[in-house]
Order: sequence, then C-alpha cells, then structure tokens
Amino acid sequence: MKTTTTTIRGLAIDVLVIETTHTDAQGTLFYRAEIVIRERKTGAQRLVRRSRIPSAGQTIAHDVQQRGLRALRTIAAT
Repeated sequence: MKTTTTTIRGLAIDVLVIETTHTDAQGTLFYRAEIVIRERKTGAQRLVRRSRIPSAGQTIAHDVQQRGLRALRTIAAT
C-alpha cells in the first residue's frame, strides 16, 4: 500500500489530503482519499470528506489551492 499526503498550508489551518492506493500487477485494487482540516494552534484534526473515486484527492487539493476556504465550504455542504 502506498500513502501520499499533500499538505496545503494556510494562515490558521492546514488542509491535509491523504491518499491511500493499493495496486497489484493487474491494476488498482483499492483507493481512498481523506480530506482533513488541522488547526495550527491546537493541532486538532477534523475529517471533512472521504472519497473512493480514483484521483479525487488530487482534484480536491487543486481546488483548495485555487479557491481556498470557499472550496472547503462547497465540499462540506455536499
């Protein structure tokens, strides 16, 4: 299993995108992406979203980098 963590740093919070993939010779068997908000002061973490759609984590990370907190509000609303 391969785990990739992308950290998007903000002023008060950090957004972590944790992607876990398990593959074999035939292809991808398992994919999971978790989006976590981490408070800078306290270090408290809150899970915002989980996804099993392949490459969803990178798409969400790109949206957060482009739109900031507005992207997280859209994600949390759905």
